[in-house]
Amino acid sequence: MTMKEEPITFQWQEETISRYGDGVSHPKKGVKTKPFKILVRNGQMAAMKVELRAESKTAAINYGKARWPNAVIEVIS
Repeated sequence: MTMKEEPITFQWQEETISRYGDGVSHPKKGVKTKPFKILVRNGQMAAMKVELRAESKTAAINYGKARWPNAVIEVIS
């Protein structure tokens, strides 16, 4: 008795690997920064508040997305 092979539906691999390094997940050394609180929401984990240093709100969001690529990042203060 042989098993019938069924075709595999279209699949792709989503980017789920965190990226770390100067200027990617945190500011480069010597850059003027200030603290930002971000809210990290991901369907696979509980929402969490994180405080990190960044040059601007946009940079804080980008650093959060680098650390948690599949999460929704929001600056809360």
